[in-house]
Amino acid sequence: MAEAITVDAYRKRLAKHMADNTALPPIAYMAFGDGGHNADLTPKPPSAGAVALAHEVLRKPLAAITQEDAFSTTGKGVIDASELIGARISEAALIDANGQLVGLKNFAPKLKESDERYEISIKLRF
Repeated sequence: MAEAITVDAYRKRLAKHMADNTALPPIAYMAFGDGGHNADLTPKPPSAGAVALAHEVLRKPLAAITQEDAFSTTGKGVIDASELIGARISEAALIDANGQLVGLKNFAPKLKESDERYEISIKLRF
């Protein structure tokens, strides 16, 4: 399974929050995209400098967010059977309530068929 990364822009917002108590909105959405893979269907390495997915095709409220241990947060997103039929999903991202990227992961593309419901989890380590 591909490892998720926390993006630099979020790390900067977190540091600013610690310094001056600037509001830090909660993680609220998962974005799904089809731009996380190369032509040979291998995943592209995720970039810590990213501010968005390479090609977002759907954004939905999180199905769940949990803290499994003291140093991580996991967000779960769901693509329902009726959504993105025929798409090659290869990237997913956690987005905060203000619409800003928090973390992302890329993976080999999954061809979404009409009878499938996908659940994607992204675990960010702090």
